Amino acid sequence: MDMQLLGQRLRDRRTQAGLSQQEVAHRAGIIQRDLSLLERGKKGALWAETLRRLADTLGCSLDYLTGRTDDPRPPKRPRPRTPAPVG
Repeated sequence: MDMQLLGQRLRDRRTQAGLSQQEVAHRAGIIQRDLSLLERGKKGALWAETLRRLADTLGCSLDYLTGRTDDPRPPKRPRPRTPAPVG
């Protein structure tokens, strides 16, 4: 995973949302220092759960944050299928 790209996308989404590092960190359940390190590409290790909470907090997909797509919108969840009536 490209940590510089991750950091840039975290910062971009946070500033677009008008949130401070402290606000995002609080909502995602991490400390502000770790978010700062992430945004600067200086934090080497990252739990998947932390990344998921950051994506949820910033209203974007994990794929966007990690550089797998350039579309920040979370994927739409498929509607549950209802069985066709028999008879």
